[in-house]
Order: sequence, then C-alpha cells, then structure tokens
Amino acid sequence: MKVKKLLKTLALALSVSLLAPLANNVSAIETNSSAPEIIGESAITMDVETGEIIYSKNADVKLSPASTTKLMTALLFAENKSKADTLTFSENVLKVTETSLNNYTNIKPGDKISAEDTMKAVLIFSANDTAYLMAESVGGTVDNFVEMMNNRAKELGLTDTVFQNPSGLEVDPLNPSNTEVNKTTAYDLAKIAVAAFQNEWVREIISPSNANTSVTINGAPIIIESRNKILGKNGNIGGKTGTEELAGHCFVGFYERDGRDVVTVVLKSEYGATGLNVFEDTEKIADYSYSAEKETFKKAGDEVGSVNLTYKAFKFFGTEKEITAPITLNEDVQYYKNDFNDAKASITYANDNKDAWSLSGNKEVMLTYSTPGYSMDVKGTINLSKMDLIKANLSLYILSIVIIVIIVVLLVLIIRLINTNKRRRRRRYY
Repeated sequence: MKVKKLLKTLALALSVSLLAPLANNVSAIETNSSAPEIIGESAITMDVETGEIIYSKNADVKLSPASTTKLMTALLFAENKSKADTLTFSENVLKVTETSLNNYTNIKPGDKISAEDTMKAVLIFSANDTAYLMAESVGGTVDNFVEMMNNRAKELGLTDTVFQNPSGLEVDPLNPSNTEVNKTTAYDLAKIAVAAFQNEWVREIISPSNANTSVTINGAPIIIESRNKILGKNGNIGGKTGTEELAGHCFVGFYERDGRDVVTVVLKSEYGATGLNVFEDTEKIADYSYSAEKETFKKAGDEVGSVNLTYKAFKFFGTEKEITAPITLNEDVQYYKNDFNDAKASITYANDNKDAWSLSGNKEVMLTYSTPGYSMDVKGTINLSKMDLIKANLSLYILSIVIIVIIVVLLVLIIRLINTNKRRRRRRYY
C-alpha cells in the first residue's frame, strides 16, 4: 500500500511539472490578446472600410497634431490641383525657414516647382515652406486656405478640430502674434487620415516606392528621405510624422494586411533617445488591431432602453396619449471593447412608426447599434402588449362602459315611456 501511495504521489508531481509550462503559455496568450500599453498619451486605430474603432486610448482628447496636419493640407491640394501643375515660390512662403526645402538650396521668389514634387516635399520630407506654398496656390492666401481646411473638417463631420495654419507649426512664422495652435483629437485625425488615404495621389506619394526620392527646383535635384521609420515593414504602406513641443512625437500610419486596411494614430508620444518610441507605439497598436476579436456589448434579452409611443385609447378617436415601453435585444451585439466605444456606443430605435397600437404585441423591430462613424442594424423587441394598453386605460374604459350602459338604460326608459304614452292615447280614442 505504501508503495502504491508513493507511486501516485510521484505521478501527480510529474503531471504538475508537465502541465505547468502549458499553464504559463495560456497566461501569455491571454496577456498578448489584451490592449497594449503605449507611451503616447492619445491613440486610436480605425478600420478603413467599416469605420469601426478597434483600439483607443484617450482618443477624444484635444491635442496639437504637429505636422500630421499636413495630411489635410495635402488632401485639399490633391483635390484642387493636378500633378502637371507648376507652382511659384513667393516672398511670403520663403519666410518659412523651419524644416524647409529652402534650407537645402537657395530658393528665390519666382522659382518653380511641380505640383508632384510639392506633394513629395510635404508628405515625405514634411517641408513647411512647401506646405505654405500649397496653401497659397489653392486658397490664394494662407488665411483663405486655413478656412478651407476648417470647412473640409466640418464636411467630414469633425467637431473637435480647428486649424490655424497649414503646416502644424506651433509658432506660425507668417503670423507669430497668433498664439493659438492647431487642435484635433486622435479620432478626428483618423477620419482625416482615412479621407487622405482614399485619395489616390496622396496614397501614391506616401507609399514605400517613395521612401527615398528627390524633388527638382529650377532643374536642381534635392534628395529627400522619408521620416517614416517603419515604411514597408509589417504591412505599413505609408504614414505622416509630426514633432513639436506641445504635440510631442506624433505619427499617423496606414496599414494593409490580408486585404484589410487599418489607420493608426499616436499623439504626444515621447521622442526618446532614438526617436523610435512613436513607431514602437504604432506597431503595438497595429498588431493588436489585426488580432483583436469583438466582445459582447449587450446580450439577447438585455433591456437597452425605452421608447415613447403615442396612441388613442379608442384606437381611431379620442385624445392622444403617450406610453413608455422598454426595448430588449433579440440577438447578441458584438463590438471592439475600448474606452472610446464604451463611452459612445448606443442602441436606439429610430423608426418613424411610434404608434403604440401597431407596435403592441411584442413585435420584432429593427434597432440601430452605433458609435461615431459606424452603425449596424440589430433585431429587438418593443415590449408592449395590447393588454398593457388596456390596463393603462382601464378606468377610462370602465367609465365609458358605465356611460354607455346609462345611455342605453335611458334610451330604453325613454322608448318605454313613449310606448306607454302611445297606448294611453289609443285607449282614450276607443
């Protein structure tokens, strides 16, 4: 017996030692599937096709976007110019010296550059002088162009974005008295990025084929290098960097893996010793976004709200009344769980039919699950029976019946009285 107990103990110990590594692996898998921690103060990832938010960290906080502003500048330029157009440097534009082409060659007022090279300078090298050149060429003046930028933001449905200049510089070289800086949110910037990404010219310029290229001014080539340190790696097919004092290090990335396009935004990351923190942040949230699975937002049977319905107690006539009915789901609703969706997701009944009688009987209706930029239809039930309507008006119905009975009784009495009088008259006659 002692030998058997000893063998059992040894077998149990061996089993535990063999299963322990597997338990550790399971734990690691669970950890890897959770949302990553990043340095950036605000970030978001968005499915380009559906508009769904997959990852979010403080995505509705207003921040300076630095040179990622140039995505809007380039989008407006692409929508108003063609590659064959020629632009002329003005004296005003050449006042912009920070991160400018003019630092690499002696550009003079009147010098020419093609629209194609202007796009390269702005999106690849992030040249500020050519961003202002874009603004003047499209808007006539920089101020007019900034107004166009803000109008385009409104067209995209953005409510937390205000542009002050076309470059993203936090001190405007042409208007230093304006202390306001460009402001946006990671969510709004993702919407701008999607619009820019869907423009063929913009998408072509930021692609890996232009990682190292050149622009030509008056016949003289200037070699420019992409500031996107992850271009062409792990599905990154483009992006736009930005660095300023208030903004920190920012990056908007465009990814394509297995036929699925995702936009990433990281704002206010730390530059760090190597300048790679924002790119490491980006790769973390991109990897997460391609592996993330939806979770249950609400289950079938859950009450998700109520709706105010109107009706007449006698269906076709009478005073209009109102009744509130609860709404429940007929199916599970899945979503990407993150702080943005948790705060903004809703399920509503938006049908124009608010007639209580026609909706009574616990009928199935279509509800709308929505987050900013995304919505889908889901099935639900308005929990209202005809008996609920009858109970709500029971005293009225009883009173109505009593009145009807009284009226009928009175009519019967009146008829009997009339008949009695008629018989009396006949007797007198005979």
